Formats: sequence, C-alpha cells, structure tokens
Amino acid sequence: MAGSVRQQRVAQAIFKSLSVIMIREYGGSPLGNMVIQEVRVSPDLRSAMVRYALMPGTPRRLTQDRLEEEMKHIRYLLAREIRHIKFMPELDFRFNDRAEEEARLQELLDGLSREREARGDDGAQ
Repeated sequence: MAGSVRQQRVAQAIFKSLSVIMIREYGGSPLGNMVIQEVRVSPDLRSAMVRYALMPGTPRRLTQDRLEEEMKHIRYLLAREIRHIKFMPELDFRFNDRAEEEARLQELLDGLSREREARGDDGAQ
C-alpha cells in the first residue's frame, strides 16, 4: 500500500465511516446495496477515489444516478463522522466491475469444463 501513514489513516477512516453511512442512511435504497471495497486518498488529502461493488440484482445505472444526486449529502455526513482532518476530500466514486468480469469468466470456464466432461474428454492428448 503506497502513500504516507497519514494518507492511509484518512483512507481507512473514510472507508469505515462511508460503509456505515451507506447502510445507516441509505439502507432501503440502491445506495444501501453498495459495498465499499477500497479508498485511496491523494497525497494532498484533497481527493479520495472510492471503489465500490453492488450486491447482485442492484441496478448499476440507478445507483450511479442516486450517487450523483446524494454526493454533497454523503460528503456532509462523512465530515460529521471524521473530525480529525482539516478538509474533507472530494469523493470520486468508481464502480469496480472486476468482480463482475471474474464471475463471468468463471462461468465460462465452468461451462467449458462441463462440456469437456460431457464429451468424455479428459484433456490428455
């Protein structure tokens, strides 16, 4: 993990507080189905990149739209939770589609494996 100790501490504080805020404040909405996966803070502590994933069945576009609408409020709630920093970083939420890609690839590999078993092909030449 690169960065200063201060960056890491701020990123960890944002990670924890943001996870709680999303469940507490937005539990019944698509934003409540967000899973915060990673927070990276810039060296000047003015911006933070937040990677998130969605629970299965949560509409991605709707969630992104709600996130844009609620950005100021989320930042306000975060500033109330984290008081040991001078400025609350600007938040840049990014959907982490790696999990979806991994699931899709695993599904393809499982399909190939089932096909191979059905043909009786053990892979030996």
